[in-house]
Amino acid sequence: MQAHKILAALIAFSALSGCLSTVGDTVSRAGDTPDLRFEAPPGMQRLMSPAPHNFRRGLVGAGDPVRRGRVSERYELREGDCGGSDCAQPRARAELQMRAEANPARIGEDIWYGWSFYNATVPAFRKENALRLVFGQWTMGGTNKPIFRFIQLGKGETSFAGCDPKVCNTRDPSKGDLVVQLEDIAAARGWGDAQNEGYVCRLFDLEDRRGQWTDIMVNTNFSTGDDGYLRIWVDQKMVCNYAGPLVSAQSAAAGTTPGHRRGIYSSWTKRWTKSQGDRRRPSLIVYYDEFRTGTRMSDVDVRQARAADLPPVD
Repeated sequence: MQAHKILAALIAFSALSGCLSTVGDTVSRAGDTPDLRFEAPPGMQRLMSPAPHNFRRGLVGAGDPVRRGRVSERYELREGDCGGSDCAQPRARAELQMRAEANPARIGEDIWYGWSFYNATVPAFRKENALRLVFGQWTMGGTNKPIFRFIQLGKGETSFAGCDPKVCNTRDPSKGDLVVQLEDIAAARGWGDAQNEGYVCRLFDLEDRRGQWTDIMVNTNFSTGDDGYLRIWVDQKMVCNYAGPLVSAQSAAAGTTPGHRRGIYSSWTKRWTKSQGDRRRPSLIVYYDEFRTGTRMSDVDVRQARAADLPPVD
């Protein structure tokens, strides 16, 4: 009898120690101190991404890819992951968002962003099964649509070649499933096929760049008027040079500032469900590193930082 009691106690303890909980923005095992590997970087917090694997620190010693220094950001999205209102919608995410007090962006003011991106497992999709994956977005929050976002299209989606050149600006209209969409201003102005639904630029092909770092820089001013701009460089080559409004009057009146989110956001899963039935969605893993904001290119260019031997973002 005593042996049975000891065995039951061991089983209960094992089950308890295996339970994972979310404490603020740090995930830990129940009863333990928070595990700093799962702690969001300074100025960031988890956004409806409660699973421990949704975000953790990538470490050189653990075999993770790191652009510079010792640490990167690892995001993983699996079948069934959801949190908050996502669970009642056709969406899921492994995503962090910038805290309001850490956000330097303002409507109508020039700002630069730079970071490195690594695609570990994301495949190409067809139009019929695309998960509408978002790898970075800027939004006023609430019910407002994203000002702009980096979204993966399915093969054969949209027509950059037929888009109004005053709206679409891309160096290669035929290649690259990762594109930029101006969703907020597209909805406010009723942009349709003639404006490519707000998909203004192709950036690069995700599958072509699996297993390697891609350096990205963005320069914008989040304007509501024709003096707005969105300029994007990939590996120091300009791939997008949009000129025009980015923010709708409704979003500008929200009383907030353009907030940044990054990770993996599956914004629409109904296509997959309709075309694939019960087939599980693939597990997706990406890394980000060296995320910086600034007032000029040299503040955010990881290659200039490396050449100048500046400290890495760890």
